[in-house]
Amino acid sequence: MTVTIPPSPQEDLRRSTVVVEGLLNPRGLCLQADGSLLLVEAGSGHPDAPFSGRISRLRPAPGSPGAYLAAELVAEGYRSMNMQVRMLRDEIMGLSDIACADGRCLASLTDYVEGSRVLDLAQHPPTAVFHSRGNLNALCFHPRRRTWLSVKPDTNQVVEFDDQGERVVAQIPDMDQGQDAVPVTLVYEPTTGAVLVSLFSGERRLDPTRQGVDFVERAGQVIRVWPEDGRIQPLITGLQLPTGLALTPGGGLLILELCRSLLQPLGPDWQGEARHGGFERFSGRLLHCDLATGTTRVLATGLDTPSNLCLLDDAVLVSEGMGLHGRPLPLPGGGTTPLDGRIRRVLLQGYL
Repeated sequence: MTVTIPPSPQEDLRRSTVVVEGLLNPRGLCLQADGSLLLVEAGSGHPDAPFSGRISRLRPAPGSPGAYLAAELVAEGYRSMNMQVRMLRDEIMGLSDIACADGRCLASLTDYVEGSRVLDLAQHPPTAVFHSRGNLNALCFHPRRRTWLSVKPDTNQVVEFDDQGERVVAQIPDMDQGQDAVPVTLVYEPTTGAVLVSLFSGERRLDPTRQGVDFVERAGQVIRVWPEDGRIQPLITGLQLPTGLALTPGGGLLILELCRSLLQPLGPDWQGEARHGGFERFSGRLLHCDLATGTTRVLATGLDTPSNLCLLDDAVLVSEGMGLHGRPLPLPGGGTTPLDGRIRRVLLQGYL
């Protein structure tokens, strides 16, 4: 069954709180057995801080459920690339995800200068165990194949890493209007042995006057991909720029949508004034889709360019705040606020 998300799904908004602030483009989060979190940050995006990407550990604050102590630095000095000139949007590339499985903790890094790679945190500093060309985004471990998989948004591929190196397991075709598929996140689905992949849907680039924001409305998807033969099956359609995914124990899929619309690109005329920067700020949302029935609910709204999810026992953590750290952003009710990376905790009672 292919699920089509309705234009206005029913809302069942859950209580949420910001638990960490002051981050530099937070991306992947990984829960550890002791309750701590490993976090990767892509970096500030500032030209005077080209190596501001870092990996940190967040430990639970004693006596304060849901809160965390100040971040402990694990590793730093990773390249942070501001793609604004090319994309005309708030897109910072660098460290993108972290995943722990099979006795290892690996992090993915996009680096167009020295080469992208997958880092093993068992070494100090973390050592590259896989190398790749282009953009490496999310990571997941496939327990049946005992391999690691990633997606490459610049080539629309799902790739697999093992002792023999990297191989392409699926080439995702262009979408209906000729735009790139742009895979963003992938998660392993135990019931099928496939991986679920969110497709952002790339820019059309047909109208020069809309450069940076020429996207097809609600063209995003989630697909199933079987690594053994590259077979692809549509699962969810009608999404607006989906990013993070997380499967719940009860058979639901949590999906982040980056924003509601695209506006105010950061073109050559931008002089630092408050602009949305391509993605409408503070308009992202968290959806829950029951994969058995297709029922969809909106669990959180007003998120600022959310990118990654980390599932907890009773909640989910959301990484927010993409772009040039500190630049002014327009607020929905008027006024401005500095762009800041944060982690939000959304309670999930009834959805786990």
